[in-house]
Amino acid sequence: MGPAPRPVRWSRSAWCSGTEKRGIDIPNVTPQFETNVPGIFIAGELGGMGLVRKAAEQGRQAINTLRKRAGAGAEYDVVIVGCGPAGLSAGLSAIEHNLRYKLLEQEDSLGGAVYHYPRHKVTMTAPVDLALIGKVKFGEVQKEKLLAFWVDVVKKTGLQISFRERMESIDRQDGRFVVHTNRGSYSTSTVLLAMGRRGTPRKLEVPGEESHKVVYRLIDPEQYRGQAVLVVGGGDSALEAAIALSEQAGTDVTLSYRSAAFSRVKPKNRSALEQQQKTGRLRVLLNSQVLSIAEQHVEIDHDGVPQRLRNDAVIVCAGGLLPTPLLQKIGIEFETKYGVT
Repeated sequence: MGPAPRPVRWSRSAWCSGTEKRGIDIPNVTPQFETNVPGIFIAGELGGMGLVRKAAEQGRQAINTLRKRAGAGAEYDVVIVGCGPAGLSAGLSAIEHNLRYKLLEQEDSLGGAVYHYPRHKVTMTAPVDLALIGKVKFGEVQKEKLLAFWVDVVKKTGLQISFRERMESIDRQDGRFVVHTNRGSYSTSTVLLAMGRRGTPRKLEVPGEESHKVVYRLIDPEQYRGQAVLVVGGGDSALEAAIALSEQAGTDVTLSYRSAAFSRVKPKNRSALEQQQKTGRLRVLLNSQVLSIAEQHVEIDHDGVPQRLRNDAVIVCAGGLLPTPLLQKIGIEFETKYGVT
């Protein structure tokens, strides 16, 4: 067996960050992806890294570190929470190192955030090294093809995933951790938190938001054909949703964003948005906030002036809320990161 691979020290500047005014909480981790709580590791989107290749690499490297902590006093060597690229890669590495592992996924599907991308969305990734599989060469790949690849990997390797099992708390007992879920409790030497940031959508907290016409991700733009749709948010997911909707015949699309400009979005999304604006396929309301949602309209404050827009559906793409209180209760420390406009 050769020497262990050197950990890649990811630049914090390359990680996800919030807006200039509203920061995003990022857990503090070492270059080996261990938190300030010894034995608890974080990899992937939860730690601020949403890129498929880098998230998968973090999952692999985290297992390479924590496998040295495995002990006989617990049921498992590691409990992995989350089944996106980081969690899947970690699970494969756990098999490679003969670790006793438990891989939890709160939803009924694997792929993490990728699963919730709009239909046929093209995602950018790069060659990635996976335990048991080797180097996988990707470039631009559609969501469906990437998910099919992950499903095939699970079948080939026998990776065991416990779907629809949600972590609810973590305790420390007699030098080990106990992970409590909605279906049971598991003692483990180490914990790898690899869940995404979209588990709990960030809400608008306005009257009418409980309406059935309000959703928090776009799956199929075609289902909104011919409708008046409001998209709320200023990140890539919001721009991509608005652009995809505007390409449907007869769809009236409005994009509302609370800030004066879009920050940290992909140039191709910015360009496509501007093109759709020029052709009149969608309108953009910067410096705007939703005031209320009614059955057939929405109230919006735009530059201090209330407006009423005809509306059939609202898609909120404002990111997700981390289980920060749960993690802070364990003792994990966070740092608030701000973006730039």
